[in-house]
Amino acid sequence: MRRISLKVLIAAAISVVSLLLTIAISYVIGRDAVSRLELEIGQSLALLADEMQDKLDRAMFERLQSLDNMAAIGKILQKTDTPEALRASLERFQSAYSDYSWIGYADHNGKILSATHGEYEGRNVSNQLWFKKGVQEPYVGDVNLPAGPPSEGHSTSDFIDLAVPISDADSNVGVLGATMSADWAEEVRDTLLGSMKDAIPADVIVLNEARQVLFGPDDITGKTLDLPSIRAARPGNASFAVEQWPDNTSYVTGFSKSDGYRSYPGLRWIVLVREDQRLAFAPVRSLQTNILICGGIVAALAALLAWILAGKLSRPLLQLADTAEGLRRGQKIEFPQVGGYEEARILSKSLRSLVKELDAQRTSLATANQSLESQVRERTQRLAEQNIGLERAKADAELATEAKSRFLAAASHDLRQPLHALTLFARALARRVSGGEATTLVAQMEEGLRGLKGMFDALLNVSRLDAKLIEPVKTPASVAEIMERISVGSKIEAEQNGLKFVSRSRDWIIETDAALLETIIRNLVSNALKFTKYGGVILAARERHGLRVIDVFDTGPGLPIEHRERIFEEFSRADQRAYGINDGLGLGLSIARRYAELLDMKILVASRAGRGSRFTIVLPQSMMVDSVRRPAPASKPETHIYGVRILVLDDDPLIVAALKRDLEDRGNLAFGFQSAAEAETALDKGLVIDGAILDFDLRGPESGLEFIKRMAARLNTDIPAVLLSGGTDSATLAVLARSGRPWLTKPADPELIAATLSALLNARKASLKGFTAEYGANAGAS
Repeated sequence: MRRISLKVLIAAAISVVSLLLTIAISYVIGRDAVSRLELEIGQSLALLADEMQDKLDRAMFERLQSLDNMAAIGKILQKTDTPEALRASLERFQSAYSDYSWIGYADHNGKILSATHGEYEGRNVSNQLWFKKGVQEPYVGDVNLPAGPPSEGHSTSDFIDLAVPISDADSNVGVLGATMSADWAEEVRDTLLGSMKDAIPADVIVLNEARQVLFGPDDITGKTLDLPSIRAARPGNASFAVEQWPDNTSYVTGFSKSDGYRSYPGLRWIVLVREDQRLAFAPVRSLQTNILICGGIVAALAALLAWILAGKLSRPLLQLADTAEGLRRGQKIEFPQVGGYEEARILSKSLRSLVKELDAQRTSLATANQSLESQVRERTQRLAEQNIGLERAKADAELATEAKSRFLAAASHDLRQPLHALTLFARALARRVSGGEATTLVAQMEEGLRGLKGMFDALLNVSRLDAKLIEPVKTPASVAEIMERISVGSKIEAEQNGLKFVSRSRDWIIETDAALLETIIRNLVSNALKFTKYGGVILAARERHGLRVIDVFDTGPGLPIEHRERIFEEFSRADQRAYGINDGLGLGLSIARRYAELLDMKILVASRAGRGSRFTIVLPQSMMVDSVRRPAPASKPETHIYGVRILVLDDDPLIVAALKRDLEDRGNLAFGFQSAAEAETALDKGLVIDGAILDFDLRGPESGLEFIKRMAARLNTDIPAVLLSGGTDSATLAVLARSGRPWLTKPADPELIAATLSALLNARKASLKGFTAEYGANAGAS
């Protein structure tokens, strides 16, 4: 893209600014001048119309007065007995006023006794308007085209009728009537316009009160017009308008209405003076053109001056730029002392000083650079040695971490094995003891085992979360039912510790994973009960600030601000000691928050040291559903299995013995094996089983999952099997989740094991029954 020089930019900027200013000033001045000129032209035409109507009224008043003066004819009639003498007097009067086309005298009966040139003599005009009005007072008749004479008809040159009464000392003796020709109005117009007829090509148009054109241009004479100017003139206004006439030409029209003169009331004529808009506003257009031409000349001169000024401004800058470009290419030159204007001189002086300082700094930098290069080489060598040490430390740390992970996995597996066996033996023992003290001891032992199981389950849940094996299954769930289940056990626990527990539920139905939500609430309630020594705990569902929330209040020791987020970290434990059986592993709140994130919920904490805490679960509005809907009640799993042949396979003899004991106590046949080879041999010899309970990690070449798959393929039948796993690492859990078979982690509750196996056996029985029915139907059809 080609760059634009500073000279061009300055010249263009000044030119554009000057042009815009010229246009703006020309527009403002021109618009004002044009508006004034248009107003003056319109007002001049309005003035002409007003003067025209005034002259018409004055002239008519004078004619009426002249007729009134002829009233002396009454005295002449007393001296002259012949109509001829009267006719001669009337004709002399007509010769004095040539605009009278006819003058006549009628007696009081309406008979014309004498008239100019003898016209209409002897005719009776008593029924004509001019005679009826003239008997009473001086009368000027309106014009009704085509014009009519005082008698039965007028010629086309007749224009208006006049009449005055003639009376002697005692009574009215007759009426003197006259008709004025249209030439009278033309003469008034010519008198008004005078020498302006050639300067102003205007048309004068006179209309009567009925908007009928009395005289004007031939194409509209006798026609009725309806124009804005005529409507504006009828109330008596005198002004002008720009309007379109019936000939589709736009005219500037001045208008006025007759308002009489002295005692003469006038005929209410409307006088229009019109001029073609193009001709009328020709001076306006000329003025606008001249303003634009002058503006263009001024803009051109400004552009020329701007170009010259820009050249003067940019010349020193270009000289400095050329010098700078030479320096960039390595030439040893100095900045010149430029002149022209003060700013350029100061700039050149500053650049000269800057170049000298840069040369000095370049020399100093070259010296420093040599020193830095040696230091960089030395430090690079040190960093390389340190990196080697860090790599070794990192490798050692990774080995230690891997060893720790293997140890924790092995420890978790090995600890779960005896705990699982203890759980099974405790349940078997509970079936066999009686008496208050023995039953209490067994119950306390089972409670301790449940505490240990809770710790292992918490570790398992963390592992499942890390392995992303938990996927929420959202269904309609009742908040009230979930809170009720939690409240039953929590109330008992609170009462055992001398605390109060209060629950306030709401009839809300939400779309969520009920099991995960229940775990969240249980963990929060359990945590509150664990750290509350006096007072109690409240579990409440409520609406706050437009949101639906579930609150867990406690009257415990509270939390400092700096600990409110730390308590949600894994293995984090409060400074205060729990008041329950044990403190736990510090995983409950961490699991609750991670479950809440899976369900798109939030857990908020508000606490005051020494006053207690409030944990709030914020339910998203999007999961709320119609409160009328209810989730289908979950069917209680059937834990009863009886008379079933079950294969038990585990590498730990204690677990094999405990499982056999529990299953046999339930009325089943249990076959225990400690290796896959022993179990396979028994199956090959004809051992028939209905189901299996297998350990996943058999410490051999294949897992329990692989063994049961291989046996099912060899026997060509599906074997209902429950997998038990002491390993809780993410790899093991992922394999179990993909297997499609039910699995439980050790230590597993005996009732849950029995319920899971029962569900598998019932499902297999139902499928076999359906197959038998279908096969029988097909056989019958054959």
